[in-house]
Amino acid sequence: MNLTSSQAEQILALADRALSADGFAPLNEEARFAIAGAPAEHLLAEQDGTVVGYLQWRPDFGTAQVVVDPHYRRRGLGGALVEQLIEGLADSDLELPGADITEWGLWSFGDLPAAREFAAALGLRPSRTLLVMRRSLAGASAPELPAGLTIRGFRPGDQDALLSLNAEAFAEHPEQGALDADGLAQRMAEDWFDPDGLLLAFDADGLAGFHWTKLAEPLLGEVYVIGTASRVRGRGYGRVLLDAGLAHLAAAGATEVVLYVDSSEQIPVRMYEGAGFTIDHRDLLYTRPAQENR
Repeated sequence: MNLTSSQAEQILALADRALSADGFAPLNEEARFAIAGAPAEHLLAEQDGTVVGYLQWRPDFGTAQVVVDPHYRRRGLGGALVEQLIEGLADSDLELPGADITEWGLWSFGDLPAAREFAAALGLRPSRTLLVMRRSLAGASAPELPAGLTIRGFRPGDQDALLSLNAEAFAEHPEQGALDADGLAQRMAEDWFDPDGLLLAFDADGLAGFHWTKLAEPLLGEVYVIGTASRVRGRGYGRVLLDAGLAHLAAAGATEVVLYVDSSEQIPVRMYEGAGFTIDHRDLLYTRPAQENR
């Protein structure tokens, strides 16, 4: 279904109410882009014309996100939305993204006890963990650059090289690796976008890596994305780009910084730990094998 502007506004207001009650946003950035019009399936639970429950299904990722109004919880609304999704998958109304996908997933942001209970009741199990890491920006300073490497902000005309390197660096990443020209333009249209905060590293052979920083809140920065070309792996460019981005965020007024990294990616996890990041909390993807849905 396509959302009306009223439904979209109600869903965002619902997400804000859940954030106030739980301390964690129930919908991530990708979900909010889809509410604004990016491809997705939307399932709603309404009470007296008001949206009190919402599930978003992303067939391209094989994942869903669900939120229920704090005042309407423990009434079976969330479970009903998930069962509606399962029925849609069983009837092929909501297709999985490909033959290589064997299970679908439901995101839980913040690893809250209530979410664990909800997932267990549905027969879902945790299968993927995103670490949300944080550190102070006190003492952040620009790194010394290796010989032959230069770093500058994004300029018009850099799009193609950036998208190509991103696709290469995140070929195994279902969300980031899917970034295309439309997705890039959508992110660059956000109020927080700063071309000087999208740091590009060049060597004699062209674009070698990038660190896209984000400052959506006045004092809290984010390591939005770091990627390096396969030809420069092992040269330490990732850490150089990380330090350059941290210095940029500090100069822009941020006092702390967060990042998201898959717990299975031990090389970047160790790099972030070595740069002083510690785990703030975890986001979990719960799954049920597809064959159990049919």
